[in-house]
Amino acid sequence: MRSAAAASEANHPRLVELDALRGLAALAVALYHFTSEYSDLYGHTAPLWGELYVGKYGVQLFFAISGFVILMSLERVERARDFVMGRAARLYPAYWTAVALTFTVVSLFGLPEREFGFQTALVNLTMFHELLRVPHVDTVYWTLTIELSFYLLMFGLVFARALPKVIPIFIALVALQTVAELAAQAMGMPFVARLAGRPHLQFFALGVLAFKQSRGQVSVPASLALMGVCFAHEVLVGSIAPLPVFGVVLCLCLALSRGALRWLTWRPLLFLGFISYPFYLVHQNIGYVIIRRLEAAGWRPETAIAVAFAAGLLLATFITYRVEQPALRGYRQWRRKAQARTAVSPRIA
Repeated sequence: MRSAAAASEANHPRLVELDALRGLAALAVALYHFTSEYSDLYGHTAPLWGELYVGKYGVQLFFAISGFVILMSLERVERARDFVMGRAARLYPAYWTAVALTFTVVSLFGLPEREFGFQTALVNLTMFHELLRVPHVDTVYWTLTIELSFYLLMFGLVFARALPKVIPIFIALVALQTVAELAAQAMGMPFVARLAGRPHLQFFALGVLAFKQSRGQVSVPASLALMGVCFAHEVLVGSIAPLPVFGVVLCLCLALSRGALRWLTWRPLLFLGFISYPFYLVHQNIGYVIIRRLEAAGWRPETAIAVAFAAGLLLATFITYRVEQPALRGYRQWRRKAQARTAVSPRIA
């Protein structure tokens, strides 16, 4: 989810505000988990100074950012398989490390209702475990299934050379999703309705639209049509996020597309965005273990939360610089060498 390649960057500079938005989303989700959700699951030993229930909707912002960034990343790929390999290099090394760390910490120190066997952890390493009905080692992984579904959709568009028509395709997909959910509800099939709504296409679509608008590659009528079907979905069907969340994400995407968020350059926020993927993967269950232990030892909940947050930041920083970034560099070096061999071979022949 980082910036485009050098050639693309020369034409379109890196948008640091993307890291800032990721940092805000990561901060919101973590504060929700450590305050509201922890209170519901285990209960803090004393009343908190405040809770951030709305922080749970930071994932909707993550989905929109993915829509923007994935389309930006596709500018530099020449083949569909390059997109798949690049995503794998970006996602899996950090994810495997997070699964191993979370499983180890929870196994050693315990966490009620979140302790699983080694076999479950192994299946989690595929990142497709939810499709196999295997529980998550950490419940935050539920969003990864949705992200992978979006990547698969974008892979299909690249493979079919349909990326230039991405806006009308998303208009059709969001409209079909809305119709499918309404039909399932009318027929008394809530499970099918929930399944149809799982892709969260309306939020990915906002990010896709923002990217196209930032490049001046979409007309006003097409923009209004896509925003309209997304809004109609939220009004007619709804989602796990209330309608105001959709409005906030839409406003942020529009501001992003117009360069109106370039003031978001606070370094701590940019750094949090840079490490946001590993932080998102490791903060929850490991943080819960820390909070439970410290509060049992008599610490104030706010202090325990601060320590859990700091531990998540340290682990995420380690994973980013020792796992994620080396893996990305290794993949890029391998790709450059492969391209060089491909370029030399015809000359030799």
